[in-house]
Amino acid sequence: MSVSSVAVIGAGAAGLVAAAFAASSGAKTILIERTRDGGRKILISGGGRCNVLPSVLAPERFVTDSPPHLLRGMLRAWPLHEQRAFFENDLKIPLALEEESGKLFPRSNKSKDVRDALVDYARSKGAEIRFDTTVTDLTVGHPPSGGLFTLETSKGELTCDRVILATGGLSVPATGSDGTGLNIAGRFGHRMIDTYPALTPLVDKDESHASLSGVSLDARLRAKSGSKITETFGGFLFTHRGYSGPSVLDISHLTARGDAPTIRATWSVRTPAEWTKDFEARSASVLTILSRYIPARLAEHLMIEIGIPADRRTSSFKRSERLALIDALTGYPLPWSGNEGYKKAEVTGGGVALDQVDPKTLESKRVAGLYLCGEMLDAFGPIGGHNFSWAWATGRAAGLAAGLSSVALAKEERA
Repeated sequence: MSVSSVAVIGAGAAGLVAAAFAASSGAKTILIERTRDGGRKILISGGGRCNVLPSVLAPERFVTDSPPHLLRGMLRAWPLHEQRAFFENDLKIPLALEEESGKLFPRSNKSKDVRDALVDYARSKGAEIRFDTTVTDLTVGHPPSGGLFTLETSKGELTCDRVILATGGLSVPATGSDGTGLNIAGRFGHRMIDTYPALTPLVDKDESHASLSGVSLDARLRAKSGSKITETFGGFLFTHRGYSGPSVLDISHLTARGDAPTIRATWSVRTPAEWTKDFEARSASVLTILSRYIPARLAEHLMIEIGIPADRRTSSFKRSERLALIDALTGYPLPWSGNEGYKKAEVTGGGVALDQVDPKTLESKRVAGLYLCGEMLDAFGPIGGHNFSWAWATGRAAGLAAGLSSVALAKEERA
């Protein structure tokens, strides 16, 4: 049996930051990770480049079933400019802005540099990291029996005064996410919001657009479920199974919650009036006009679907054809049958309700000395670094609070 002051379970984005700040407060800190190297989601993020942060944070675009003011307060606890300074000054990872997307990437464009810097930083602050170690159970004890908590692990028993749960959710299980922390939190009586995959590609079982696989463009999507309307804008990619890209991922959570929204796509920034004016040209190829603003393969597909001959010219363009084509361009009903689920989801929606933790320290209101952070909590943002910002902010808050609390407890015991 070994004894620690703070045990952090999970060496993902939130857990690595939590361990670093707990250790920097002077607390003896152990970080426990089931994989051999940790930070697996960091490694695969941004296509292996790691979108560390957004250039502008958008709290209003985060999704939660908890009171939104709690979410905003947790994000404000570590402002975006301070997070960037941490990576550039403390971790020595210079960030570069990708102008077209507003995302901040490491200048090296290597996600491994980010993961390794976080691991090295945590160790430099005194955290001990135990890789290849699985937590099998967590129980709450009572001092002076050796600590408030007992952790059963694949490599022995550990007792500690404070525990930080940073095990993530259920997304991309191949990286080590298996819901362990969520199960523990539920067992301890926390109010849980049903989990669901978010930021995941959509599928169309009929594969009605399989011939467009590989076609990409910027699109605006509008999802309507009852009286609720959600809009997204950004990259859209046709896949052999359905659709992906930022605009799709940011709206996908609606398809995972049983609402069955109607989704319509606008394939360009042009308005119906602008399309009408284009089609009033004296004698021009309709396909050529479309291809100026949308990919030619998509233009051909829309014309075929409506029943417009590929050689149609504006001089013989029927009014019914024109109106149907404009409707398809500005409000196309996107067929979908489901989503790719947790296997390809970038984050997990739902989790521990935000009102179950102290908004400043992230200490559980159910179990004293237990802290929760990162993807386990009921909040996620759009793609583009927002979810990393959430992980960094909540990980730091939990780490500082747990570390300082443990140090204060140790001083009391010595007094």
